Amino acid sequence: MPSLTASTIRTAKGNVTQETKDALSRWYSGAIGSQGFAREVSARLEATELSVYDKPEESGKKEAKVVFEIDVKDDMCNFGNNMHGGCAAFLIDLCSSVALTLLASQTAPDKLSHVSLVLNTIYHAPAPKGCRLKIVNTTVALGGRVMTARTEIFDKTKNRLAVSGVHLKMAPSPPKL
Repeated sequence: MPSLTASTIRTAKGNVTQETKDALSRWYSGAIGSQGFAREVSARLEATELSVYDKPEESGKKEAKVVFEIDVKDDMCNFGNNMHGGCAAFLIDLCSSVALTLLASQTAPDKLSHVSLVLNTIYHAPAPKGCRLKIVNTTVALGGRVMTARTEIFDKTKNRLAVSGVHLKMAPSPPKL
């Protein structure tokens, strides 16, 4: 059964084609379908925007923006009933990976396979259980080996930034024989 996010990817607003949305939805379903960790959280993410546009600061370059929303539930919380820092890092990892995959699908199909290199996370304010999160992911660079995205997680209920992060990924090394 497809996850909630896979189906919301198909209906998200933005300027990418339906064919691209369908391909990204299949990639997402495969990515979370094989994962056990936080599968329920992944399935509750709702994609609301998928866009690829010209990067104003760098002529000839593109950037992607992907926005998700989710409500903070018990399985995301620490003992204080706020979103756990590990859950925030997970959301940055997963959601920024979707943005990088979207950009790679449009500009560098050979870079669709990538693994995490660095994940920097900054905690600005708690996101309490029951609040609605808006997770805004923007690609920064898609280089020869390293790609970068930034993420901002907003508590929509209190209208404040809760967490931000920068995620660097790279192409996996070939297996040693």
